[in-house]
Amino acid sequence: MSYQTFYRKYRPMDLENVAGQASIVKIIKNSLKLDRVSHAYLFCGPRGTGKTTMAKILAKNVNCLDLHDGEACGKCKNCLAILNGNCPDIIEIDAASNNSVDEIREIKNKISLVPSELKYKVYIIDEVHMLSIGAFNALLKTLEEPPEHVIFILATTDLHKVPVTVVSRCQCLDFHRIRENEIVRRLETIVNNENIKVDAEVLNSIANLSDGGLRDAIGMLDKVVSYSDSIVSIEDFEELNGIVSIERKKEFLKIIESSNIKEFIEFTDDIYNKGKDLAIFCQDLMILCRNLIVDYYTYQKCDFDVDFLLQFVDKLNDLCTAIRDSSNVRITFETKILSFLRSLNQKSTVPVEKTVLNTNIKEDKGYLDSQKDMNSLENFKNIVEKVSLEVAVEEKEPEKVEEVVNYNSSDNLAQNMERNSIIVNNCFFGASKNDLNTVKSMWNRLNDFALDSQLGAAACYLSDAVVRAASDKAIILTFDYESVVTRAFGMHDPISKVIEKILNHKYDVAYLTSEQWEKERAKYIENKNQGIPYVYRDLSELESPPQNIDVISQEKERTEESITDEAIKLFGENIVSINEGGI
Repeated sequence: MSYQTFYRKYRPMDLENVAGQASIVKIIKNSLKLDRVSHAYLFCGPRGTGKTTMAKILAKNVNCLDLHDGEACGKCKNCLAILNGNCPDIIEIDAASNNSVDEIREIKNKISLVPSELKYKVYIIDEVHMLSIGAFNALLKTLEEPPEHVIFILATTDLHKVPVTVVSRCQCLDFHRIRENEIVRRLETIVNNENIKVDAEVLNSIANLSDGGLRDAIGMLDKVVSYSDSIVSIEDFEELNGIVSIERKKEFLKIIESSNIKEFIEFTDDIYNKGKDLAIFCQDLMILCRNLIVDYYTYQKCDFDVDFLLQFVDKLNDLCTAIRDSSNVRITFETKILSFLRSLNQKSTVPVEKTVLNTNIKEDKGYLDSQKDMNSLENFKNIVEKVSLEVAVEEKEPEKVEEVVNYNSSDNLAQNMERNSIIVNNCFFGASKNDLNTVKSMWNRLNDFALDSQLGAAACYLSDAVVRAASDKAIILTFDYESVVTRAFGMHDPISKVIEKILNHKYDVAYLTSEQWEKERAKYIENKNQGIPYVYRDLSELESPPQNIDVISQEKERTEESITDEAIKLFGENIVSINEGGI
């Protein structure tokens, strides 16, 4: 085939055209000018940032017969032989498929042979971290003291997988992600040379989506150019890559800010049915929120509440991580966003789910205009019963409504606080990194219980929790708001059941706010530094574990005298005055 892909056709052939790696170009150029070329280099960095390209340029320049200011002439016989790709003294090895000891031994057997054409024999080993331990060990001595006519250039995307004994024998150069403006300039050069018409917005979107990898960016340009036979528009690019337009993303932010669950479900249905990638959508939302926040602080211009944006970015970051580990991206996306909406509306007097349902029922508001709308209402109620966990409890399991904690009971709150304190103490007593990693690795199993009729509410609450510490008997969870922690005490039994099911082990659970956790953590570090040990405490010190208290029945049973006694106990006899109608 005569066609050559853009990333191969426009691969730089000299140092001057290497994009985004100015410091490395300077090091290589000065090494060549001063004749201080190392016997072994290790190029490390993200994919598509120029590691293999730089290795080939260095191999050519170090063998050039007419070097000028560190740049190869490109005309001598050595340069031409290398450029034509038929030089036996430049050996490229893919360590991903040639990673055994035998391949390295073959290199050692041939390394003593002098170059057949060039001054230096150059070995370029790509993805060197894929070599086996035996292969690394076989390479060590040769890498440390190779013959004078041999240069090793190793390249890897995972430096931490390369043994330190290998790293210490090489001159290590870090390749960084290429800036977006430099990627755009290279893409503009390509489209101008190819006489292709592409919207400037497309090039900016490609640079943004490539995440600093120029090869990925050029590959995306090649793909989108093949998709359209005329002017390449931003709509073509979005359609091809499953991206949601910026106008639609802003529409989504407005839906979330207004806590409209019906529109959220409909919006998610729409983009999912159109084949949009929810993982990319979350990342794009984070970038959009970041840009809006910057506009607010820079130009004092923003169409959204900046506090909402800051909270939502934090949630999106957790959501992106959850999506990567999820077996069902859509369910994870919807439940996480719904839990965020609920946390937003806990400050309101009416939960968001109830607000939406009540609004839908009132036909005189103009919300329902036809029998078709009535059918849509019934369908929407079915959706809400599945995803809105608190409404599901009210609509489908009315017998459980009475299982509500009396948050105003000082005795119950004091008991919860004491229990919390003991569990935190016991967790610090036996905490280990292995226990914490075990809990975190299994935490994504919460998604399996998101729509469970009995444990769904607890699973939804736990999706907002952060696991801070764990032992073999206890774990510490934190939430962002005090109200959520208080509610967690009331849901202690179902929360314990969910945790036991997903972790296959029964744990004592402590609930803290993030602020309380920081204080407990600082206290733990201080005690550890002072040599003050934690002593295990038995939960039997408490009279009884937290219980779900029937608020309605309790209020009926409380007499006027007991209420008065409690008020005097809490506020003092001088402050409490008793009227005929009560306190």
